[in-house]
Amino acid sequence: MRFPPVAFYCFAAAGALFGQGRGIPAQPAPMAMPAQPGLVGSPQTVRAAPLTGTGSVEGQVVNAATGAPLKKVNVRLFGIGDQSNPNPTRTNKETDDMGHFVFTNLPPGRYSLSGERQGFLSGSYGARKLSGNGTPVPLGQDQHLKDLAIKLNPQSVIVGKVVDEDGDPVANVNVQALRYLYRQGKKQWVPNGNGQTSDIGEFRIPELQPGRYLVSANGRNAGMNFMPLAATEPLPDKPEMIYATTYYPNSTDSATAAPVDVGAAAEIRGIEIHLQKTKVFRVRGRVTNAPGGGGGRGGAPVMVSLVPKDSPVGGGQGRHNGNARPPDGIFEIRGVPPGSYIIYAQTNGQGQLIATQPVDVTSGHVDGLNLTMGPGNDIQGTVKVVDATAPIDLSNVSIMLRPAPGVQVMGGGIPRSKLGEGNRFTLKNVAPVRFGVTVQGVPENCYVQSLTFGGQPIGLNDTVEMSGSGPIEVTVSAAAGSLDVAMVDKDGRPAQGATLFIVNKDGTPAFTRGGNGNDTGAQSYKGLAPGEYRVFAWEDVEPGAYQDPDFRRPFESKSETVKVEAGAAAKVQVKVIPVEDMGVR
Repeated sequence: MRFPPVAFYCFAAAGALFGQGRGIPAQPAPMAMPAQPGLVGSPQTVRAAPLTGTGSVEGQVVNAATGAPLKKVNVRLFGIGDQSNPNPTRTNKETDDMGHFVFTNLPPGRYSLSGERQGFLSGSYGARKLSGNGTPVPLGQDQHLKDLAIKLNPQSVIVGKVVDEDGDPVANVNVQALRYLYRQGKKQWVPNGNGQTSDIGEFRIPELQPGRYLVSANGRNAGMNFMPLAATEPLPDKPEMIYATTYYPNSTDSATAAPVDVGAAAEIRGIEIHLQKTKVFRVRGRVTNAPGGGGGRGGAPVMVSLVPKDSPVGGGQGRHNGNARPPDGIFEIRGVPPGSYIIYAQTNGQGQLIATQPVDVTSGHVDGLNLTMGPGNDIQGTVKVVDATAPIDLSNVSIMLRPAPGVQVMGGGIPRSKLGEGNRFTLKNVAPVRFGVTVQGVPENCYVQSLTFGGQPIGLNDTVEMSGSGPIEVTVSAAAGSLDVAMVDKDGRPAQGATLFIVNKDGTPAFTRGGNGNDTGAQSYKGLAPGEYRVFAWEDVEPGAYQDPDFRRPFESKSETVKVEAGAAAKVQVKVIPVEDMGVR
């Protein structure tokens, strides 16, 4: 299998992909102070006080729908830190009767402004869409900025009722509004608001943006999934019937639910959900080889979870949890609908133990599962450098595993390792589940050329079952190129705060990188593999949407292509796609 030449890239620093790429520098670690005598606990931390100055920022908050001033808005001003100002100003003020606010004694720098008020959606200065980012405010030495306007959009609301099979109202039911959002480049129905039914079964879900929603009600016995202690009575002869999670108006399957279209500042009424009953089963078994007997450390229970293999609904929907009872490790999970699942048993924290296996729940209860817990494998690895004409400093390189979507890894159980002597590393206690591999801290003149596990290539967005002992082999090339991007509007002027995204020209997912331009509409990328890239820029775009090839495809005619040579710097100018063109592709 031939590995694509641009299949990997390196992070300039840990977590750089969408944090540093958005122009938000990492904050330095707090300064630790010695513990005082007689005090028990960790050392106290003290941060340097923010800088002060003589600049000011002044403006007004208005209703985006009517233009009327809004009082009692909590306006937040956040300084965007950099090396010269690692402890930026963070403060808030409430608007007066005319929606006016003013912040004084500010040092020079870049700031973000946002506002919140009951009955309105949160909003940021310069945001061009409800879900969009704001525009940073540059403030010079002794500068006094005035007439900055923050526009808040009135919230939308869904109001309705939940009834049972007899038409009687059902109280104390959690109701959710789910919106089709992007997660890891894929669209999923994700919880975006919630409410609780009253004693007469009525609910209200506020603070919604305009859009299309599914509305679901979790049955009043949905909480039975989490069992503090396993039951020991005989399994029922027949399936149990419970109120299932029901989507408006009466479907237990999100695929056949009726979406609810919500307009701007709208109050949608009459959404009546008729709870449906469904057959459910129990899943029983035993966890063995756990610390403290069958339970967790010191006899604490072990968490056991059933996770659907595939689900169009995100946010943990469809997950069923239970505990293995100490000291014999028996567990039972109730209320499980038919389907294909992965079951996990795991302890928390460092030295995590885990057991996992597939489980199919079809037409009957599942009994007799045996989950033998144990530590994962210690996986060795090496990093080698090619194309170098001088020594390469790899002292900041680290390797981290990231769980595949749906994989449960609790607490401190994500393996990571710094590169050590001889450019070797060890990932300890790697659970036998699917992980991707992330390489961080590679020098900016380098990129990750290839990566293998057990001799088999792994792509950037791929995951692999870490059921063997490896090894992991990373090849770093010192022939990286760089790219400077200038974003301009339709009139050729620098476009501030636009969302930039570059991808392999052929659209393969091997390389993707995002970011926002600075005040001059510029963005620089280093550590690029040689190859051809397609560059997109949007005035505003839904977070994560640009990672979806189907979303990008209609905009390809509005993108620019650029070739990056090994060890060379490339430049490209791209015109920003305005918000008004987002609906016309």
